[in-house]
Amino acid sequence: MEERIVKFISALRAAGVRISLAETADAMRAVDTLGVRDKNAFRHSLRATLVKDAAGLPVFDELFPLFFGEAGAPPLVNLSDDLTPEEGKMLAEAL
Repeated sequence: MEERIVKFISALRAAGVRISLAETADAMRAVDTLGVRDKNAFRHSLRATLVKDAAGLPVFDELFPLFFGEAGAPPLVNLSDDLTPEEGKMLAEAL
């Protein structure tokens, strides 16, 4: 998930949204605190920590669904949570 958030932040920057390293760290802490299961809280935590002014809001709103939306994006939950201990061990060995 962190990698996807970093790519999202990179896309925001490429689109002209100014995001400092401190704001990136704030966003990561917010996600660590709130988690990703509540998609609305996840979205609002990123929006609040990454967007400083109204000019960045449309860019955020356009890019967020591309990285975290329903259509085609991987789920926000950790799929390995549902593995049995044996399946988890097999996965770890395979990686």
